[in-house]
Amino acid sequence: MTSSVGAASAEAYAARANPRGMFTGSHMYNVKNARQRSENDVKLLQNRLERLRQEERKALKKIEETRRRADQIIQLKTRNQEVQVRKAQEEEYKERQQERARERLQSSKAGMSDAIRSNANALAAQKKQEAAILREQRVMIEEHLRQQHDQTIERNKQISSMIKDHAAEVQRQRMQQRMQHEETLQAEMENRMLEEEQRRNAANCVVSNLEQEEEDAIERLRRTQEAQRRAYEELERALINPPPPLDQRDAALGGILDSGLADECSEDD
Repeated sequence: MTSSVGAASAEAYAARANPRGMFTGSHMYNVKNARQRSENDVKLLQNRLERLRQEERKALKKIEETRRRADQIIQLKTRNQEVQVRKAQEEEYKERQQERARERLQSSKAGMSDAIRSNANALAAQKKQEAAILREQRVMIEEHLRQQHDQTIERNKQISSMIKDHAAEVQRQRMQQRMQHEETLQAEMENRMLEEEQRRNAANCVVSNLEQEEEDAIERLRRTQEAQRRAYEELERALINPPPPLDQRDAALGGILDSGLADECSEDD
């Protein structure tokens, strides 16, 4: 019984000296699992980012093909419009020429030379005017094409910026959620460790109280055994020695009782 009490006292002392030693293994296991989860999250995020980059490259390629097709369509429409304009101008020019020819035929011979010169001058002026109109139209068409090209480039830039901003926002939200989850797990682990520590302290208090009660019980048993021994000794003396006279028997018994009580009182003190 004494050896078991000593072992229990040694274990209680070791537990008080190293209150958190029993949690070292589980804590290391949790840290390792957290590190593995972080590495898995990193790989997952890298794979998602690579897929987003691939989707972005595909989108940019489609945008480039669309822009090229749009430019081809605009150029084709521009050429068709220029052909239609030239045809209209040629038709108008032919009609004017025919009208002038009729006017020349109807004019008198005397004014035919002046009419021819006037018509020639008018034709030259008209050609100059038509050439100026064509140049203005060409400039307008080129300006329109340039504006469309600039607008297409600006739209492509906006789309690329929106894709990048969206990817960055998604990554930030996922990182924030993961940090909140890790903080929650850490708080739960700390609460469990605190609860285990409180339970261990309560068990230590119970063990201390039981050890004190055991020591008190051992001491009471020792005193009881000592009193029993003295009672046996008194019994042996009573059996061996002759009984005292009747007038002295009460005094002898009183002395025996008084000596036993005195011994017990002295031991209690």
